[in-house]
Amino acid sequence: MYLRYITEHSNQLHQLLVSVSRHFYVLKNGMLHYQEKPIEVNIGNYQRTKKEHLVYYILRDHFSGSFVFEVATTNSLVPLADFLYYGWSKGEEEKYIWGMPDAVYIPQRISSPGLFEGLIKLGVEPLNPPSGFASGIRIVRDLEEHINYILRDIVDHRPENIKMLKKTIYEYLLHPNYEDGKFKKWKDNLPSNHPKEAPGYQEFIQCFNVSDKTGPGLVLVSPLSGAEAVGLTRRAPASVNGAVCIKDHKFSAEKLNRAEDLVYDAWEAGSREKRLNLARQALKISPYCADAYVLLAEESRNLQEALRLYEQGVMAGRLALGDLFFKRYAGEFWSILETRPYMRALAGLAGCLWKTGQRREAISYNKEMLRLNPDDHQGIRYVLANRLLEEGMDEDLGKLLAENEDDPSCCMLYNRALWSFRTSGGGNEKSELYLKEAVESNAHVSPYLLGKKNVPYRLPAYWSLGGEEEAILYAQAAKKAWQDTPGALEWLARCLQKRPFPAEL
Repeated sequence: MYLRYITEHSNQLHQLLVSVSRHFYVLKNGMLHYQEKPIEVNIGNYQRTKKEHLVYYILRDHFSGSFVFEVATTNSLVPLADFLYYGWSKGEEEKYIWGMPDAVYIPQRISSPGLFEGLIKLGVEPLNPPSGFASGIRIVRDLEEHINYILRDIVDHRPENIKMLKKTIYEYLLHPNYEDGKFKKWKDNLPSNHPKEAPGYQEFIQCFNVSDKTGPGLVLVSPLSGAEAVGLTRRAPASVNGAVCIKDHKFSAEKLNRAEDLVYDAWEAGSREKRLNLARQALKISPYCADAYVLLAEESRNLQEALRLYEQGVMAGRLALGDLFFKRYAGEFWSILETRPYMRALAGLAGCLWKTGQRREAISYNKEMLRLNPDDHQGIRYVLANRLLEEGMDEDLGKLLAENEDDPSCCMLYNRALWSFRTSGGGNEKSELYLKEAVESNAHVSPYLLGKKNVPYRLPAYWSLGGEEEAILYAQAAKKAWQDTPGALEWLARCLQKRPFPAEL
């Protein structure tokens, strides 16, 4: 029979749970697989399945329902004392409970004398939940469902990469920014003597017996020294296929060519899963294959993961070309086929840096691309012009506009008009002449800038000079810069009303 337990404040009672997933296990390629039909498995019998299952470690505050969690696998279980330290220490990671509770419920299956003795030394009362106490069952179910859902957004499905998704999971399950959120309830109901600060890691771990076993496969304390085992703080996600150690792999032009052929097949593949598998195979053949990282980054819907993949692609491309290549062929990139994977990765990296707020770094990469390929086959000058405009880097923008004086695109012409308006202190006849040239190049732009038309959610894939598609793409990229320039939109509207524009100077 289910019993109801009542607590009066936060951190009065925590619940510890270690649960083997009945749906997620690890494939031979290291990726997580979700099986719809549940597998009858628990922490006591997981060895029988001969699979590497996902394992959840959860500390839940009984009063508020707020919790912290970590994941591991049955092949790399976390020492329980390390997880308790992680859960109760404040640390640098954003967390949704911390501090030692007055008491903690520990299921019989993971209990041990050493665990109880260590908790008593720390001043935490250990308790076995009475029969019928359904500790954490709903949390595991909700975790499973949400992890299965958000894994669709990323391309690297190894267990350690769930760490990258933890913030999203917490926001969904705890609603930390809402009035009725579980984390807010936890914060608002802490008594004056809570949260109780946990001691330092070494002092904390020394309360527990290294040789104590908590159950089949579970370890209470890691046998490693404290310098080598610091709780969960070093459990950072590795790069796809270990590419962070790319220099450890001998370069082979033949293997790189084979990998590139696979990536070309991947770009033509009809399904996302096939594209991902082919890209992973390419990296297995050659971790120097920059295009494989580019494809994975393009398929990822997680900005941080895409950023990391593009960084790896840039590193792989640069190592494949070699430093001497950069010195010898700077200015001729893109016309040499071998440079294109690197340039694609660099463009993607700059885009991700811009989206994550690292704007000056993004601009520096765009400038580097134009240095390597001044003929600009990728159209980076348009991207750079809009970014310089939005960042208010008018001197740099003026130089770029001068270098592209004969460019007929509406991007350069409208940006030149806005740049002149800015640098002249509010516009003059020369600014109006620039605006006249811009309007004559593409009259579709002004309705989007002035809000008479909305930029569509789905941007056009192709454009032509003077067409509405070109206007949409420009307005989407530059509208904010026009809005942020005092008086610019009013000046545009006035100039359009008082046509004709001035004659050429």
